[in-house]
Amino acid sequence: MTRSHCVSRRRLRPLARLRRELETFRTVADFTYDWEIWLDPTGAARYVSPSCRRITGFEPGEVLCDPLFFHRIIHPDDLPGWLAAMRDSREKAAPSLDFRIIRKDGTEAWLAQETTRVLSPAGIHQGLRLSLRDVTERVEAQRALREARELLEERVLARTRDLELSRERYRALSAYLQERIEEERTRISREIHDELGQNLTALNMGLYRLEKGAAGRDPEAARHLAGLKELVAATLESVRRISRELRPPILDELGFGEAVAWRARTFRESTGIAVDVKPGRPPRLSPDAATALYRVLQEALTNVARHSGADRVVVRLERSRESFIMTIADDGRGISTQALESPDSFGIIGMRERARSVGGEMDIAAREGGGTSVSVRLPLPAGRRRKP
Repeated sequence: MTRSHCVSRRRLRPLARLRRELETFRTVADFTYDWEIWLDPTGAARYVSPSCRRITGFEPGEVLCDPLFFHRIIHPDDLPGWLAAMRDSREKAAPSLDFRIIRKDGTEAWLAQETTRVLSPAGIHQGLRLSLRDVTERVEAQRALREARELLEERVLARTRDLELSRERYRALSAYLQERIEEERTRISREIHDELGQNLTALNMGLYRLEKGAAGRDPEAARHLAGLKELVAATLESVRRISRELRPPILDELGFGEAVAWRARTFRESTGIAVDVKPGRPPRLSPDAATALYRVLQEALTNVARHSGADRVVVRLERSRESFIMTIADDGRGISTQALESPDSFGIIGMRERARSVGGEMDIAAREGGGTSVSVRLPLPAGRRRKP
C-alpha cells in the first residue's frame, strides 16, 4: 500500500465518521414526534423532519424550497409576533411561543414552538433549531375550560344578584311586617285597655253595689259577690298587664330609658332573676328605633328566662359620639354554637332583622367565663350625635 493511499484513508476517516453521525442525527430527528427544523444563519431551512407532513399537510421538501413558507402558513394575526421572536432569537434565548397555522387542507391548528440557538464549538451562531408540536387539542380544551369558567362566573354572578335582590326583598318585607305588627299591637293594646278595661271596671263597680246591698239581707250572696269582685279585679289587672306587654305606654310617654327600667323591674318580679340597669345617657330615639330596641331587649330577656339558667342580667345603655349601644349580658350557661348557627333560631333572626330595619347591627356571643352577651349598635343621625 502506497504512502499516498494511506494518507487518503486517514483523510477519509473523519468524513466517514461525520457521515455516520449525520445519519444517526437524521434517524433520530426523522422519527421524533415533534416537527424539527434547522434554520441556517440566513433563516433558510436546511433540515425539515417528516412530522411536517402530519402536522401541516405539506411535504418537507416544500418547506426547503420555499423561503417564505412560514409567511404563508402562519396565521396573519400571529405572524408579526413570530417574526419578532425569530429576530430576537439570533441574539438571545427565545421564550416558548404559541401561534396558529393554516394547514394545507385549510383548517387551523395551534403549534407550540421551542427555539434553540445552535452555536459552533467556538461560539459562533450557526442557526436555529425549531421544535414544534401540535397543541390544538390542548388549546381547544383550555378555551372550552375558559368559556365554561366564564359562563359559570356569569351564572354565579346572576345567582348572587338574584339572592341579593331576594334578601333585600325579604328585609323589606320583614320591616313592613314588623311595622304592621307594631301598629296592630298598639291598636289591640288600646282596645283592650279602653274597652275591655272600662267594661271590667264598670262590672266591678256594679258588683260592689250589689255586695253592699246584699250585705245585710243575704250574707251568703254577699260573700259570693265579694269573690266575684276579686276575680274581676284580678282579671282587670291581667288585662292591664297584657295591654302593657303588647305596647307599653311608657315607651311612648316617657321614652326608651324609662321603658327599659320598667321592663327590667317587671322581668325581675315575674322571674326572680336580678336585673341591673346601667342607663348612662341614652339619646332621644325615633319611635321606630325605640320600638326595635325595646323588642330586642324583650326577646333577649325572654331567652334568658327560658334557656340560660342565669341568676343575674346586666343591661347597659351607652352612647358614643356616633352611635348608641345597648348590651344585655347574663351569667348563665352561655349560648351554644349550634344555636347561633341554626336556621331555626327564629328569635335571634328576628332580633337581627329588627336591629337592621332601623340601620343597626346586632351581635350575640357566648361570654368568657359563662353567659351570653347581646349587643345592638345603632348609628345616630348627625343631628343627634354627641359633640366632641
